[in-house]
Amino acid sequence: MKLFAKKQKKEKEPRYILSPLGTELNNYRVYYMSIWEKLLTFFAALVIGGFCGLVFYGNQFLDSTGYPTGATKIGNMVIFVSIGLLAGFYSLPTRAESLKKKRQQELALQFRSLLEALAVSLSSGMNMSDSLQAAYKDLRMEYTDKADIVGEVEEMILGIQNNIEIEEMILSLGERSENADIKNFATVFSVSYRAGGNIKDIVRRTGNIISEKIEINGEIETALSSNKVQFKAMMVIPVVMMLMLRGMSSDFAASFSTLPGILATTVAIILFGIAYVIGQKIMDIKG
Repeated sequence: MKLFAKKQKKEKEPRYILSPLGTELNNYRVYYMSIWEKLLTFFAALVIGGFCGLVFYGNQFLDSTGYPTGATKIGNMVIFVSIGLLAGFYSLPTRAESLKKKRQQELALQFRSLLEALAVSLSSGMNMSDSLQAAYKDLRMEYTDKADIVGEVEEMILGIQNNIEIEEMILSLGERSENADIKNFATVFSVSYRAGGNIKDIVRRTGNIISEKIEINGEIETALSSNKVQFKAMMVIPVVMMLMLRGMSSDFAASFSTLPGILATTVAIILFGIAYVIGQKIMDIKG
């Protein structure tokens, strides 16, 4: 018997999940950036992080007259590359999370448009299959063919044509969406559709609920927009202030190269980092 069992690695969320029809569809619970997205994000973070690193920790090992030496140039290169790489690696999961949230928000907006189109068609007396066909045409006009919801509705239509139950297709979208409203709609729809429930009323009410939540979130975003701008500006102020302090005089700039100066700078950066994390959590709106 082994004393120490190997820890099982957490399984990576797949980029795509098979639909009931067997097609690979987006898993909206994760976002995997393309190579170009990763390169652009990493390079931008590398440059910005390296620059900030030089602002706070650059120009070490000056000579007695305050002029840079060969060791100063090497130190600046090491600082730029090391802090830039840290910023680059940190930026990748942060950017991926941001893009995931953006895609989920767009999916919620598009799903609302789907429900609105379905509600109109169902109210005119169409059945669910014909309503999906009509909604598909409306969504292609409102969005592009590459829009997520257009592909999802197209898959639902193909599923119906291949004798797959519509509620099973909608449940697949709900499970992949990581959106509570879409999940709830899929669950209620699957129970009510075969039981002969009022599908028209369910679609209309769900659409109204999603619309109200989107409008409330929009109002909150508008109210917080000025605060977010001020918050971002405050995060830039330390860099600007450090540049000003270093440019005031060579003697003043040299004080940042001493051990007390380095320690004080590090503590200040940690405090601003903590403030940034707290500020992000405060302004993060949970839909």
